[in-house]
Amino acid sequence: MARKIKRTIKSKAATGEEFTLPEAPKPVDTNLQHYTTLVYGREKWGKTTFFSSYPETIFLMTEPGAQGLSIFEFNHEQGGIRNWNDFRAAVDLLEQSKRFKNVVIDTAARAYDMCMDWVCEELNISYPGTDEYGVQDRGKSWKFIKREFMDQIHRLKRTGRGVCFTGHSKSEHHKSRTGEEYDRVYPDMSGQCRSVVQALVDMFFYGEYFKDEQNRTVRCIVTEGDEMIWAGHRPIAGFGKLPQFIQIKEGVGYETLLGAFKGTVKGYNALQLGKARESDPATQEFLIGQRKERGKEGVKSGKKVVRRVVKQ
Repeated sequence: MARKIKRTIKSKAATGEEFTLPEAPKPVDTNLQHYTTLVYGREKWGKTTFFSSYPETIFLMTEPGAQGLSIFEFNHEQGGIRNWNDFRAAVDLLEQSKRFKNVVIDTAARAYDMCMDWVCEELNISYPGTDEYGVQDRGKSWKFIKREFMDQIHRLKRTGRGVCFTGHSKSEHHKSRTGEEYDRVYPDMSGQCRSVVQALVDMFFYGEYFKDEQNRTVRCIVTEGDEMIWAGHRPIAGFGKLPQFIQIKEGVGYETLLGAFKGTVKGYNALQLGKARESDPATQEFLIGQRKERGKEGVKSGKKVVRRVVKQ
């Protein structure tokens, strides 16, 4: 006989905490700082500078690069975050304090590598994939790394602070099955790290230089990409989508993004921008595709845009 399941509205957790089903939808969170964000781009674009404009922010720096900025940096006297134990210590202290509204992890890839090294040491293995006896562990060690990294980030998020990541960019050359070659721009991190970070963030932006309609070089974040540029964000109820290109000026990055978040900063579209001279080739392909979709360089057909590629 099948076991009868007792149906009830209330449930009690192992800790004794009671739960109830919601009576109404939760309100939309309109606080930008509660949206986990990644900004990645070429070196010297200004990723750390961008996040330094966030209010009451502490930086967990995993590599040098903030010497010219007056910021709150954890353990800066000893070199910042040197290993995953340092990172865990920072999380412990932040859980016990009400100081700071935002935490910036600079960079995500280096922090993930530290986490991987820590887990491998805990498991007494040299690299994920096998157990301490050299036997294939069927992905168990990779799962431990993912769980440890996400657990620490979730601890930070549960404090009510904003959590942000930085990352460097890289251009990867790809070849399709038909022999077509093309470039893609991604964060410079392993595939495992990228999948974990992407699951954590609400917004992932690419920082690049462009030319505006007056041929001036402007520093922008790309908020929505395609197969050429890795960028995107979840729609914001009540506000919709962000402008695809947002100019970021030094010192007012947070205010500018907040204005775009609330719909008061309009930003640019692809028809208003050209590639800056030093930009990655993939950015040019990205702009060409976006212009085609907007009808500037061809008739908008509603079909998928075919990128200009080099054949063997």
